[in-house]
Amino acid sequence: MRKFIYLLLLLPFSVCGQDPIKKITKIFKDDQVKPTVLLLGVFHFAGEQVDVNTTPADLRINMLSPERQQQLKHLVDDLAGFAPTKIVFEAQPKYQAKYDSLYQAYVNGKLVASPAFIASETVQIGFRLAKQLGLKTLYPVDAQAFRFQLSPADSVLTFEKYKAQTDTSFAYWEKRYDEETAYDDTLAYRSTTRQYLRFLNAPEVQARTNGRWLITTKRGSNTEPIGSDGFITRYFNRNVRIYSNIQRVVNRKDERILVIYGATHMYFLKTLFAASPEFKLEDVMKYLEP
Repeated sequence: MRKFIYLLLLLPFSVCGQDPIKKITKIFKDDQVKPTVLLLGVFHFAGEQVDVNTTPADLRINMLSPERQQQLKHLVDDLAGFAPTKIVFEAQPKYQAKYDSLYQAYVNGKLVASPAFIASETVQIGFRLAKQLGLKTLYPVDAQAFRFQLSPADSVLTFEKYKAQTDTSFAYWEKRYDEETAYDDTLAYRSTTRQYLRFLNAPEVQARTNGRWLITTKRGSNTEPIGSDGFITRYFNRNVRIYSNIQRVVNRKDERILVIYGATHMYFLKTLFAASPEFKLEDVMKYLEP
């Protein structure tokens, strides 16, 4: 009897005459032109002046040096091969008019701004590439994490209750990640810009970066899971919001969107775009070849 039931379960597959996974893939595979997305994970070029992570003084990178400028020129020339129709970057949409003005000044050779902004990836990759391709504007698509009214069960007092909660794994993994950060600073300084971007865009590196926050999800308890709630609202939610902002930038099916963003966002953004039926995701590594 059990064997008969098992054969019945298999019957739909034999009747269909094909692998059900392939069937589902065929259903969602269409001939429509879809927007193509290229995700470029970067480090913050202005370093100490914009990032929460500090870098030792002797390992700080000057992106305006002649050597780095030459590296950036070759990098942008290769990214131009993607032929983006739009470029999006890590700044909030409410500053669109401000960035439009800054970009126009850049195009006209009259940009006056702080050294940190001029050295930023927004200018050194985004503005430079947009001008080279004759694009009229760039699109800021950043978002803040969700802010919500806590229920009594999830009150601020509940968060305070677990503030001093300890776990041997917290210290263990924090030490490993501190060691990685130290190595990362040295690697960034000693590598060419292209070499370091290849490192940052490696899937295993992007996954491990987000693993740092997954250690904290065990904070709290089964009935008061403040760690997982904090992860969802602070990290995952922000990236879904960024994704939705990019969705709203698209107004043609043949768009080619270059996303220039901090590399720590890329694990989530890549997951979202890969899962979406609305987009095609292109591999950034072929534009970062040595």
